Amino acid sequence: MNDDTYDDTGRPHPTTTHAEHGAGHPALFVSTLEDDGTAPRKVPLDVDELTIGSAPGSGLELPGAEPHHLTIYHDERDEYRVRALAPVGGGSAAEPDDRALRTGARLEVGPWVLTFWREERADHGRPYGGRQGGEFSEGRTQPPRPADREAHAHPVVPPGTEVRDDAGGVEES
Repeated sequence: MNDDTYDDTGRPHPTTTHAEHGAGHPALFVSTLEDDGTAPRKVPLDVDELTIGSAPGSGLELPGAEPHHLTIYHDERDEYRVRALAPVGGGSAAEPDDRALRTGARLEVGPWVLTFWREERADHGRPYGGRQGGEFSEGRTQPPRPADREAHAHPVVPPGTEVRDDAGGVEES
């Protein structure tokens, strides 16, 4: 048994989201802004870079989008990110163009809606297997990712600090 994923009685317990690179079956679910009665189409993110647009040969062709509207890329820190080349709705205007995608993130591309999905165990925005008690409950920060440790990067918030999502700040534990 791995000491990181099992307690001293042998029962599994949640750990960090330092899953293997690309784990969690990341995908986009593609639907239309106007409900046309069709089920969303699942597009696995099984490449390091997916070009999205109306141009022939795009990795994901979407009629009505700009020829090369955006790119979803998989970075060295195991995040899936957006590189927008035309307006992309669905997120906060304050979000950077290269924002990391989290499960449930919605991108509006012309008449299309793209919803990002990744198993929670691998979504780096959900440390320790998700939150206990709902979306606005407290959660602990996780230790630095292996790539960050190798680069000697220091976390902004020390590992183990309680984070209160509804307050936008941190509380020392």
